[in-house]
Amino acid sequence: MLLKRILLTGVCACLTLPAWANDSPMYSKAVIPSVYSSPTLLVSDLAKRTVDDSLTLFVEHIWAKSPEIKRAQSVIDTAKARLEGADRPLYNPSLVLDVERSDLNTTTIGFNQTLDWNDQQATYTLAANKRVLMAQAALREVKKKVAEEVLTALVTYQTARTMQALGVRRGELMKGFLDTVTQRQLAGDMGALEGALAQVTYGEALMRQAAIESQLAEAEAALRAVTGLDITSWPALPESLRLPPNQLDKRETEGGIKNLPELQVIAHRIEAMKAGVSVVKNATNAQPTIGLRAGREGSETLLGVSFEMPLFVRNDFKSSVRVASYEVATEEQVYHEAYRRAKARLQGGLGRFQNTVTAWQFWVNSGEQAHQNQVRLLEQMWQTGELSATDYLIQAKQSLETQKAATELMGEVWKSAIVWLDASNQLSEWLGVALNAPVETQNIGERK
Repeated sequence: MLLKRILLTGVCACLTLPAWANDSPMYSKAVIPSVYSSPTLLVSDLAKRTVDDSLTLFVEHIWAKSPEIKRAQSVIDTAKARLEGADRPLYNPSLVLDVERSDLNTTTIGFNQTLDWNDQQATYTLAANKRVLMAQAALREVKKKVAEEVLTALVTYQTARTMQALGVRRGELMKGFLDTVTQRQLAGDMGALEGALAQVTYGEALMRQAAIESQLAEAEAALRAVTGLDITSWPALPESLRLPPNQLDKRETEGGIKNLPELQVIAHRIEAMKAGVSVVKNATNAQPTIGLRAGREGSETLLGVSFEMPLFVRNDFKSSVRVASYEVATEEQVYHEAYRRAKARLQGGLGRFQNTVTAWQFWVNSGEQAHQNQVRLLEQMWQTGELSATDYLIQAKQSLETQKAATELMGEVWKSAIVWLDASNQLSEWLGVALNAPVETQNIGERK
């Protein structure tokens, strides 16, 4: 009966995702339950379009602490400071004082002023403004990338955590099987072959559990590296997810791709470089300098006007204009390549999401029930003596492998969903956060 109870519990039991626990009073302690339920994920059009506040606060807290995001914000501050400087006049006047001692003492004073004849200041301001927009788009790109990395690492960790709990259940099952076989050997009901098989199987379970524990440690280390947090537990993923669309809408696809922060960075860079071409062109135009003088020569009053114009006869700087134009053309090709790759990623992400959801829904609607029926039939055959211990053990292990495959599939559904949301520029909307909004540090109970 002991073997029966252990096998039935181990085979029938599936795992659930652990809750996000923390030392903070906001969250409860995470524990591995003694009785497991099947991992659930509802994929439906009725699912909420945004996640719960706990995951939103988690991402915002990571944004507030991310050195990469702080660096991107510093770039914006730098660009704004340059814009402020570009909005000031280009040329300051210069004071001129001339004193000459001779038979007639001469003293003059005046000033020179170079004129912004071609309105260079406007082109400098335009270029600086485009670089501010580029820096702001770069910040959105970094925040989007950090959110995608955090969610992917969180999925990997939650899957590894579920695998670890399943490994514990496997070890308990194999240990119970070993104990039962040992007892029946002593009673003379089983031979040495069954005993050796039980020993080998239990040893295999211990080795697999060690590997699973290592994978869990690696997943948690990766999550800590991405988030920069050192907390006791991590937030749970939502229990529902919206279905992917059947196909891409061409107009919405093109608009969504163009609005991707990574493409907006390149687009604003191109606009800034085009403004830079105008700056270079204006630099090839001579800027005149005028001067006014007043003074005395002996008893005579002196008044004078000067005019200075540089002559670009040895170097007209036209090559600088061509260089700037070629750089713009090069960056435009970079944009086209980035657009092509973004579109391919969007199409591939949707296909992957659709395929994994189809497989998951088949498991939820048919496969899971068939698996439970198999478990019940297996138990009945064991009770009636239609299966040997060896056959029963093999099929019990196969049932656990099925549970493992279902857990891995659910992880793949989440990863494909994250890729799709990221590629379609819907990740921030799904998280319920604005990429342009400032972030504030939230206390989620970090260990000191």
